[in-house]
Amino acid sequence: MTKRFSLALIALVALAMLILPASAAVNQIAQGGDVFIGEEGLVVTAAVGNFTQIAWFASGTTPATDTPNSIVSVGNAASFYVAPADFVGKTGNWYVWDGGVTRNAVAFNVVDPTIDIKIWDQNAKKDVTGKQVPAGNVENFRVETNTYSVTKRPGYANEGFVNIKVKTADGATYTALEEPSGAAKMLTGQSVNQSLWYWAVPDNVNFGWYTEANDDAGARLYKAGTYAVSAELSLNKIKDNYKAPDGTDYSGKTVTALKTIAITGDTVKIEASKDTVVRGNQFSVTVTGRANEFYYVWVKGTGSMSGGQGDQPPQIATNQDSVNQDSPCGVSSGIGNYVYQGAPPNKTLKDDVPNQSSCSYYAQIKTSASGTRTIGFLTGDNTDDKKYTIRVENKFGSQYKSDEVDVKVEKGTVTVVAAGDQSYFLGQEVKLSGTNSETDNVYLFITGPNLPGNGGLMTDPRSPVIPGYQYTVTDVNDDNTWEYKWQTANLNIDAGTYTVYASATDVNKDGLSDAQYGTVSVIIRKPFVTAQASQSTVAQGDDMYVRGVAEGDPSEGVAIWIMGKNKVLYNTESVNDDGSFEYEVDGGMTSGMSSGQYFVVVQHPMYNDQLDVKPQAEGCESPDNPATTCYPYRYVVGPYPTANSVLFTLEGAGSLQGSDAANALTVALDNSMVDDTYTKLQFLIEVPEINILPVPEAMIGDKFEIKGTTNLAVDDELLVEVYSSSFGPTEKTQAGEFSGSSGSVKVVKGTEGFNTWSFPVDTTTFKPDEYITSVSAIGLQGANDVTATTLFNVVEFVPTTVPTTVPPTTTPGFGALVALIGLGAVAFLIVRKH
Repeated sequence: MTKRFSLALIALVALAMLILPASAAVNQIAQGGDVFIGEEGLVVTAAVGNFTQIAWFASGTTPATDTPNSIVSVGNAASFYVAPADFVGKTGNWYVWDGGVTRNAVAFNVVDPTIDIKIWDQNAKKDVTGKQVPAGNVENFRVETNTYSVTKRPGYANEGFVNIKVKTADGATYTALEEPSGAAKMLTGQSVNQSLWYWAVPDNVNFGWYTEANDDAGARLYKAGTYAVSAELSLNKIKDNYKAPDGTDYSGKTVTALKTIAITGDTVKIEASKDTVVRGNQFSVTVTGRANEFYYVWVKGTGSMSGGQGDQPPQIATNQDSVNQDSPCGVSSGIGNYVYQGAPPNKTLKDDVPNQSSCSYYAQIKTSASGTRTIGFLTGDNTDDKKYTIRVENKFGSQYKSDEVDVKVEKGTVTVVAAGDQSYFLGQEVKLSGTNSETDNVYLFITGPNLPGNGGLMTDPRSPVIPGYQYTVTDVNDDNTWEYKWQTANLNIDAGTYTVYASATDVNKDGLSDAQYGTVSVIIRKPFVTAQASQSTVAQGDDMYVRGVAEGDPSEGVAIWIMGKNKVLYNTESVNDDGSFEYEVDGGMTSGMSSGQYFVVVQHPMYNDQLDVKPQAEGCESPDNPATTCYPYRYVVGPYPTANSVLFTLEGAGSLQGSDAANALTVALDNSMVDDTYTKLQFLIEVPEINILPVPEAMIGDKFEIKGTTNLAVDDELLVEVYSSSFGPTEKTQAGEFSGSSGSVKVVKGTEGFNTWSFPVDTTTFKPDEYITSVSAIGLQGANDVTATTLFNVVEFVPTTVPTTVPPTTTPGFGALVALIGLGAVAFLIVRKH
């Protein structure tokens, strides 16, 4: 009764403090001092002197020279009101104002008030606003406000202007709370003298709200439940005057938002991070109980399990903070000897878990200053998939405090997919990926035509998988995904359909019945190459292209061999993502190539992703030495009978030419020691030629086309000029009119071996004369003088005369006569009838 009476008395005193007017010292404002929006009854005489107005200048303006943005009358300087209507949005220095004579004299500083509160746990030394704390912890309140400058006003004598409120779930409001010493500490009328202010000495468990305080009868003063905490300003009626736009108390300015704290009872609780966990993953349990107290945690009722392979419960992870385990396991005086509630006679904690490695399944924990502790558990491929009960317990005097939580362990899954359409060429990289929620590794093997029945290695498919000894493995990421890049180059396998297995454990095909696994089917195809020339006949100086497709993603690309009489070209060309390639022989190169037939071999590196047959240079080590001749393609070398053996000579003395060289190259590529494949083609180089078809005589005004043929490439440009044969220099006194036309045309594809061209001519403006037609190639490298000419005549227009004819007089024929006789007969019959 004494404590309850004391608290009631404190409440009455606090109520009296709220009713009585604030001390005059709280409203005395010095010149330049802070005033807060909403305060009333302020004595600003010292701040404004004899001035009757104050002025405010917005940011960016100069009080010494600019016009004020706002002017307010002081009125009664002994009772000034910082009205929200006048001062909201106009914070900062206000100056005395007499129309501008006196400037730069600050009256006071207007401040927009702010206030917030947090609940601070003295045991855990941290913010616990909105959280749970165990009964017995000591709580503090942290007020954050900019109104602390009130304590610096003239004559201030520690008058309080902040009230803290603590409200129970049933609506009762405390004005004081009991400390660990048993003394009651006031909540109202607090003098907050700094921007971050603590109600009690911070981080000291001897001061603050003792949540496990009892009354004289031993009953708890503060029952378990949720408490609402807030704070408000009691400063010259600021809360009444300064309202939110909706008319309510202004949260964050004159009052704080409601904050909560939940006090738990003298119980212990255990919660799991997951209700269900996939085997191979971790989970944790969190114990909430008394602060800094010991509890026992174990996997309950697992004593019948062997603890061996495939028959283990989840294990407590080692080396955790404040989680103690027996070491060595099974020590007679250890943690495992705790007699738990309901234990059979002569049985202890270690008897309720598997005998093998028993100390992995139980521990003694110590809660933190906030009364919590989190314990991590591990599962693996030897964890049996079923439901487990994790129990927390301790005995305090004659009472047990305990709780339990169930966690179900499930088998994981393994998936595998192959990127793309699951069809690949030998030599390509195949990206395999998937998920594994069972273990930290994925084990891979492959089956298919002529491979080991129980699976072969991904790196050497003809070598069998041997569990525990010979296998292909890749790591699983934290998010349970995995990836493996399968390099198919140089693999000793045939084209066909194969099955890739991904297993959570190290097994071969026979061991899959006890493993989680996934499969994917892949088709392996033989790479190939196709190619064609852009045209079969190429004029010297024209560009030509070798285009094709090379499947299998060869990293070196394809090799292009071009061989003719005393001419060898060799280069490698990269292959695009879609398998296409294009090799250009530009006009500068073809202009230097002799007329004749050329043979092309396009070489694909195939399975080993290497060009096994290639040219070898001679004499090119010292290109500046005139005594040596550089042959960049002197020899063709290959891998048989030994590496880099010379197969034949391609340049210089004794070299093979044209078709002989191409034939020797294909023979080399066909050798069984070479896995490269190839395709071959040919084209002709010819001297550029332009032909003009005969042009018939034309009359002025005719429109027609001059046409011709050429062996120049499609889209090559031709310059066509048509001009009078009499066009030339004249005397100054003579007229020199030009008659003719000119322009450029493009070569188009022909149908009979030669390409064609045509040029339109309109002779309307021509003069009668003989005309020359000249056609020449434009931009043809090394062959700019390719020209053809012809003549044709244009004559005066002669109109065509149409003869006038008179139609002859005709007489009725025999048919007309018969018709007339018929009509007469009909008329006779009609008359007779009538």
